[in-house]
Amino acid sequence: MAFSLTQFENSATNQLLALDNNFTTVSAQAPIPCVVSGTNTLTLTQSSAGLVPSSPITAYAQNMLFTSVAAGTNTGPVTANVSVVGPVNVYKDSPAGPVLLTGNEIINKNAIALLYDAALNSGAGGCHLISSTSITQTAIAPSSVQINNKSIITELLSGSVSLSFSATPGWSSQDQTFTLTGLPPDIPLVGDFMQVCPPSLAAIGVGYQGLVTAVGSLNSVSSVSTLSVRLINSASASIASNAGIYRWAAKRLVP
Repeated sequence: MAFSLTQFENSATNQLLALDNNFTTVSAQAPIPCVVSGTNTLTLTQSSAGLVPSSPITAYAQNMLFTSVAAGTNTGPVTANVSVVGPVNVYKDSPAGPVLLTGNEIINKNAIALLYDAALNSGAGGCHLISSTSITQTAIAPSSVQINNKSIITELLSGSVSLSFSATPGWSSQDQTFTLTGLPPDIPLVGDFMQVCPPSLAAIGVGYQGLVTAVGSLNSVSSVSTLSVRLINSASASIASNAGIYRWAAKRLVP
């Protein structure tokens, strides 16, 4: 379907036909409201009762946008047929490119919008589901924070480990190490630091720090990383042992 706008001052004859053509062109460039039926096989009907009338669609054109309210929840791949022009596959956009729907991307009674793209389906054409209404419960977990355009703090790894510290004299420190295996060779690096949460409230003057003390050969199949939790007793009195589950998170500061 080809579209064009007519300048009436340049059209000496049949201006009513030119006006109709302009209406058709403008109508096709705006979202086209439809009534939809079906779940995996969608039929979209223009100008049904209660809808704003739009110019009849006789062929799909690039970037046509069809809007509606879902009549059911899809359980697999979906095709859409607008005004009996012909069925086309519906795709969802992914980090790897458009892929066919698999189920639950269209939810009953939720709004949907389909954008026609002639390049989909190896040039046969299809529609992008650009308003996927499925609800994903994804936690907000930023992996890095940049401050004043200078340094980036990146969270690398996190977990927990059972450790036991012996009695620690005043004004001293003690390390307990543990090993992580099967990691990518660049995680962690010597110099990365850790946040440590001890199993119980520490005594006054006692703190815990974490650091990466060694990594395996970068040429090995799986790196072996040694992490250390350091108990620091900056008080004069000795403290008894503190055993339990220490929770940790390894981070990296890049200047």
